[in-house]
Amino acid sequence: GGQGQEAGQGSGSGRLEPSLLRFLVCPLSKRPLRYDEATNELVNEELGIAYPVIDGIPNMIPEAARKIQKEPPAEGSKQP
Repeated sequence: GGQGQEAGQGSGSGRLEPSLLRFLVCPLSKRPLRYDEATNELVNEELGIAYPVIDGIPNMIPEAARKIQKEPPAEGSKQP
């Protein structure tokens, strides 16, 4: 008697399944997100936030998002 348990497609190392990306939108702006493989996050450039991906599952709770630097200010342009 098989239990019907199938091994997950592609030995998931906690990475997001690329095919999921087209279905995912930011819960705040309802806009598509960009997957950043380096940080394993879903990035919303517009709002300057990134949602973590944990064990291949995007944690898209606004409270879980971290603020990211949109554009680092040019060197020497500090405000007084």
